[in-house]
Amino acid sequence: MLVLRAGALFLLLIVFVVVGCPLQLAIGALFPRARSILPLILCKSLCALMRINVQRLGEMEARRPLLIVPNHISWLDIVVIGSTGFACFLAKKEVRSWPLLGLLARVQGAVFVDRTRRMAIPQVNREIATRMAAGDPVILFAEATTGDGTRLLKFHSSHFEAARDILRSRPDLPETLVQPVIVDYRRRNGLLLGRAGRADMAWYGDKGFAPHLWEILKGGPVDCLVQFVPAQAVTLAETRKIMAKNVEITIRRERWQDRRQIRGQEPRQQSRQQSRHEPMQEPQLAERGSHAG
Repeated sequence: MLVLRAGALFLLLIVFVVVGCPLQLAIGALFPRARSILPLILCKSLCALMRINVQRLGEMEARRPLLIVPNHISWLDIVVIGSTGFACFLAKKEVRSWPLLGLLARVQGAVFVDRTRRMAIPQVNREIATRMAAGDPVILFAEATTGDGTRLLKFHSSHFEAARDILRSRPDLPETLVQPVIVDYRRRNGLLLGRAGRADMAWYGDKGFAPHLWEILKGGPVDCLVQFVPAQAVTLAETRKIMAKNVEITIRRERWQDRRQIRGQEPRQQSRQQSRHEPMQEPQLAERGSHAG
């Protein structure tokens, strides 16, 4: 079955490269409202082939303009969030040429940023604002890199300025919306993931893309929670740093509270076993990680 799923994944990518990308461009030009169909099909198909069961809690905010800000654990985040609804995302320019992720970027209309050129940030923010003004939700991975699945990294505020840019360019808009999203890979083979298990799901440090994909395919079925926290309305009165800090605090609080509730629902024996290896201490800010979404 592993070989069959790997073969089906490869075939799916070929079909989308040859047929899906040109078709998506045509649909986007002729039928803009229908351009969410192919990205949803691709992300749902990838989740099925990798045996990732996405459990959505809450809903993507229906009002626009909308900036979506999730925590960042793995390249899988793009797939699992993309399986819940259409949104374009901000990605570093290198992603354009990566296998699988480059395809997702093209199909979903990613906004690319050169992280080595800080002078280009205002232009990228204006492009994000333009997408948001057109009605597209934009996903911003504010940590700017991936973590180990347990700790939440510091949220960078540079691209939150896009939420202010759109208000400056549209005086008719009294506010824009920023929605925190929690991504949590919580079970594998039906068992709650501890610190080591979450690190296996994460893509950080020196992990290569192909080996990580192969490990995901080899591993058992994964339950992943995608929780849409109620959106926060922001105005020009909020600075980008205030916005970033508020979203970071919200994700940290909601994620940790939910994880403690899940632990409390586990069998007592399993909880005792995990407690010997993983003391219940609230995650702290960390600076580890090298892969950016």
